[in-house]
Amino acid sequence: MDLVRKSVAASCKRSETAMKNHKTETKKTLLTAALGAAAACGASAYEVPLTLLSTNAPPIEVHGLASQGYLLSSDYNYLANDTKNGSFQFSEMGLNVSMNPLPHTRIAVQGFDFDVGNVGQYDPFLDYALIEYTVNDELGIRAGRIRRPAGIYNDIQDLDVTRTFVLLPQGIYDARWRDWSAGLDGGELFGEFSLHKLGGISYGAYAGMVNMQENGGVARYGADANGINVDTMDDTPTFGAQVWYNTPISGLRVGANVTYMDDFGFTANSSVLIPVAADVYTPGYVNTHTVGNVLFQQFSIEYLWRNWTFQAEYYTYKLTGWSHIQVNIPAANKTFPQLQTIVDNPDTWYAGVSRRLNKHIELGTYYSMWEDQGLFQNDLALCLRLDIKDWWVFKVEGHYIEGTGLLRDQADNPHLDNNSGWFMLAVKTTFSF
Repeated sequence: MDLVRKSVAASCKRSETAMKNHKTETKKTLLTAALGAAAACGASAYEVPLTLLSTNAPPIEVHGLASQGYLLSSDYNYLANDTKNGSFQFSEMGLNVSMNPLPHTRIAVQGFDFDVGNVGQYDPFLDYALIEYTVNDELGIRAGRIRRPAGIYNDIQDLDVTRTFVLLPQGIYDARWRDWSAGLDGGELFGEFSLHKLGGISYGAYAGMVNMQENGGVARYGADANGINVDTMDDTPTFGAQVWYNTPISGLRVGANVTYMDDFGFTANSSVLIPVAADVYTPGYVNTHTVGNVLFQQFSIEYLWRNWTFQAEYYTYKLTGWSHIQVNIPAANKTFPQLQTIVDNPDTWYAGVSRRLNKHIELGTYYSMWEDQGLFQNDLALCLRLDIKDWWVFKVEGHYIEGTGLLRDQADNPHLDNNSGWFMLAVKTTFSF
């Protein structure tokens, strides 16, 4: 489909725990079969002609991808549940179809399935389903379930072939938070204006609803980091815009994104032991309804020069909200209401460079920093990408990480030392057609 072709073109332009139950094992087998099928397909997409019923409709174009990764870390479990012993809980697969039924019109649908530790867990979902009409270069309209444009990678982060690295800087492109960041149900206006000798401006302005999953990354963050059980996630009105200035310097562009989420919220519960006297505790329950507003800001710069790609981005968001809490003590038949104010304002940035050595080999490195309320995580990554075939990519990547601010899993990491340095190995292979 166009999104895949666009993403692969962008890549070329840049110079180019074991499974625990039967259900998971079955899906693992299906993933392996999908990998083999994708490999057999080669680099070309399938075109399905619509000649049944004697129609002259244009063909349907079919693309697919399947990836399997491996994560191994030294001191902490990160992203997957047991990376200290090595984990294959790092997989994804997708199948998309598209067609152009009328001039300037495109229809595209993608189903997706992934597993990153306890997020995703091979629960397939509709990644996007949209209809798009392009009036001219300056104006296009798309509607449905769309991908949210933000920064360099947000709308293409599930397409492994479009980037050098196994893991994008996690402070911005957290692999566990797709339901928060990747898309929305709504619409977008997009286009590009020429400024002639001064370059050009491209834009995407969008609005809609973000529908987060009760077992998605944001919900799992509440459960893993704070010990709560998320009952429901509110559908959240969202609007924003991404603007790129394509400068007169060939290959250099500068971008900015602003996104606002209104009344983001969820309900949750947890069981606690409440002190009633010295060394005496009684069981209690805490019910919480949290609601707030979130303003995201992201600034990007990218420069493509010969066989080099230089990138840097800065990202921050400010969450202002309130938690309405009820503490229930059944033994005393009492309920205590509380109100807490929440303010969260993390900052993160990265700078990276990659170089295409030849048709088959690309090297890359980046350094990223993330900080929030005294927690931090700094990451130096080195990556080797091998394009074995046009349809087969293999990557191996090493990380030296200081701090533990993005682990977000107290159960798997009970003894966190925010000042320690540690290592992670990430390996990934991707087949696509």
